[in-house]
Amino acid sequence: MITKNKHLKKINKYLKSHKKRYRINVDFSYRFDIRSKTLILCYSIPLLVAKNGVVKIKKIRKQKYHSHIKENNYTKYFNDESYLIRDDAEWVEKQNEIAERNHSSGDEYDWKWWIDRYVNRIMGHTKTMKELSPSTLKQNKRILYPYFQWLINYDSSSVDIMNHIDKGVEWFNEYYRLRMTGEFVDENSKVKKWSSATIHTAYRNVRGFYNFVAMGHKDNFHFDILRKVQLPKQTTKRDALNSNEFEKVMDFIVQKKNDVMWEKFILLLRLQLKTGMRVGELVNIRNRNIDVDNKKIKIIGKGEVARFLQFVSKDDEIIWNDILNKKHSGLYLFHRTKIVFYPKQRHKIEIDIDENLPTTESYYQQRFRKMRTLLGLRGKGIITSHSLRRYFITKFVKESGNRDLVMQIVGHKSLRMVDEYLSDMIDEDTTTTLTLGI
Repeated sequence: MITKNKHLKKINKYLKSHKKRYRINVDFSYRFDIRSKTLILCYSIPLLVAKNGVVKIKKIRKQKYHSHIKENNYTKYFNDESYLIRDDAEWVEKQNEIAERNHSSGDEYDWKWWIDRYVNRIMGHTKTMKELSPSTLKQNKRILYPYFQWLINYDSSSVDIMNHIDKGVEWFNEYYRLRMTGEFVDENSKVKKWSSATIHTAYRNVRGFYNFVAMGHKDNFHFDILRKVQLPKQTTKRDALNSNEFEKVMDFIVQKKNDVMWEKFILLLRLQLKTGMRVGELVNIRNRNIDVDNKKIKIIGKGEVARFLQFVSKDDEIIWNDILNKKHSGLYLFHRTKIVFYPKQRHKIEIDIDENLPTTESYYQQRFRKMRTLLGLRGKGIITSHSLRRYFITKFVKESGNRDLVMQIVGHKSLRMVDEYLSDMIDEDTTTTLTLGI
């Protein structure tokens, strides 16, 4: 019994670390089967029930056996670079989504029914119809489902979508007040405090949902019912790299370029500095979209909109050759891998996990944060991986004056988005990334 507790204590330490590092919000745990000593994933799924006229969410406990993981071999599956915890988190999240869909009533007067339709739709529109990106769909679920769970506990009458016409503003105001003041407590008794920027994101999602209902409901559901909501002024501390930070990053690239632990991240970093790509676009570059003859790469951006980035100048030769050396027969240029370190020999080896799976955005973000700490860059919320995209845009416009071209390069749909990047950026005389042989 003591031995088993030591095992679980070690596993829980990694579980807590990974949840914090990769921002895992879904709840689950591990235990070992008493007889077979097999590792068991423990989690729960929601079930919507009505009791005495009050709608509540009941948690149903579930478990999944990892038949290949035992007490005598579990240590190799739990380490700083392990994918097991992240894969289990994705699996539990998917089970929760399935449960949410299965318990939808199918009643067009039921708020839950409309939420399910909204988050699982394929097309969206502003002025024109367009296909929604996976990130947009994921954000809708991340905002709307927790709001739904809070609201049915706060006011059970909210399950009737028509009651939102009169009470929607009142409910949302109370929700974002709790979120901003830190008074909001989730089902795991954890405080979840939001920034003003996150509140604005939630507002756009909930407002878009209500307008979706207004356009599709057979009765007269009012359009834009949240128009009177007064939101706090949105503030952001995010900035581009300054000249000193830029030099530190460039030195880091030179030092770590051939380090097995860093080389994949370094090439991703160099590509982002060169092109201003989004992280999601970087990690999902497909080998078949690399045009060797014409030295260009097809990038699939938001809304599945494609654009091409060319590497034809003399300064592009170094990075283009490194891209070609990385290219292989699998699906993704940056495929999912694992680094094994042998401390006695002080030797590191990269092991191919799956050449047909892309490396994750969380891998890049985690590596970026570690680099930021090592180099002493400005901290969380100021310098992030997105700062490189902002740096590219501001330097390109400063040196070329061509807002239209940079809009095409980085995949923005309007000049307004470019101008938002330019409006609050620092103005330092730094060397442009456009002429660096990285």
